[in-house]
Amino acid sequence: MTLIDLGDLAGAAAEPVAAPVNVPRLRRLALAVLAVAGLLVVSASAPPAPSLVRPLWAATFRPSDTMAVDGGTLYLNRTSPAGATAVTAYDLPTGKLRWSTPATAGIADYGVFPAGDVLLVPDRSRRGTVALDAATGRQLWRAEGNARPPVARGDALLAETDPYGVTTRLRLVGLRDGHEVWGHAITPAVQWTTLAEDGRPIAIASVTDVGDVTVYGYADGKVLHRSRIPWNGVYSATLFTAGPYLVSVRTASAQTVATIYGTDLRQRWRSDELIGYVTGCGTLICTAGVRGVAGREAGTGRVVWRRDDLNYVWDLGGGRLLLSAAANLASATTVLVDAATGRTIGRPFGGQQAFSVGAPGSLILLRGIGTPPGRTVVNRLDLADGRQTVLGVVDRISAQDCQGTPGYLLCPRGDTLTVTAIG
Repeated sequence: MTLIDLGDLAGAAAEPVAAPVNVPRLRRLALAVLAVAGLLVVSASAPPAPSLVRPLWAATFRPSDTMAVDGGTLYLNRTSPAGATAVTAYDLPTGKLRWSTPATAGIADYGVFPAGDVLLVPDRSRRGTVALDAATGRQLWRAEGNARPPVARGDALLAETDPYGVTTRLRLVGLRDGHEVWGHAITPAVQWTTLAEDGRPIAIASVTDVGDVTVYGYADGKVLHRSRIPWNGVYSATLFTAGPYLVSVRTASAQTVATIYGTDLRQRWRSDELIGYVTGCGTLICTAGVRGVAGREAGTGRVVWRRDDLNYVWDLGGGRLLLSAAANLASATTVLVDAATGRTIGRPFGGQQAFSVGAPGSLILLRGIGTPPGRTVVNRLDLADGRQTVLGVVDRISAQDCQGTPGYLLCPRGDTLTVTAIG
């Protein structure tokens, strides 16, 4: 409702002024008032718009269980009270059981990873991997080594570890048949990662506990480069990739240092300003901390854009980022920005508990509300223009544990997993 300033009504009443009556104008005014009243009556009597959020079905889901979604199928990796693990596939729209396959003894908390028409299931008890046919649940192969994403088209990379979790051997195998393409023992590594170019893996980098880094060719496993980088003597050290670049992040006391290397292990640039963490931001690399968020050229470190008003960043893909003033979205202002320029898209928003994947080009935002109590609002954020649309309200959920896939939201609640249709 718009408030109209009528001025000082008391003063106006004290000094009446005679004026001729404009009958045609009064008629027009009366018709306008009646029209508005009619609209209000119609609006009050019109049924509310149907909710675009609709619970579909539910399944038992224990805290140790894990889930994954691929297309129209939900995969649950479950552990029975006796310790046996089974992988079960459900039709996502209906909840109909497609298949269930005993996997192995052990705990299911290592997840389950869809890879096209193959499902990769970690075998924790044997430090191995079981490959299942995604359509039928039939076992295709079982091998030593843990297969971790990313999985290239038609093959999977397996890392064999010792009892202490140190990687001692890498193998590339066929995704459908498990046939070994190559396999090599490596210098015991505490971390390893895959470098990619244009979305395709090109190399593998591993690092030892003293900072000896080796780069292997992805196609044949041959050693390409070796070097030693600063690594130990700090609170924590992490190695990850941003496209074809290798990023080393070391934290000591209150300082975090990020160093970027090429696949040849030559240092490209280094940032030791007061940053909290480093992450990939589309084609850029973002540094974030108390001084704000900066988008930098991956190869040179040159600052392309900087946001001093925000301190945390999430890469949504597709050239879009979420920036926030705090790690807790529920208590901070959050904005959608263009990854290439740092420019805000749409209006800032806040109070979100979590966000998850939506339909292509959108993000699902979950926000708790007090009225009615114990409810969660589901909003859709358009990543093109930042426009938000309220889809509906559901019973309060543990939003941080939810997973999204286009058209659906999957949320654990107690010992139950609820599948909800969205949009």
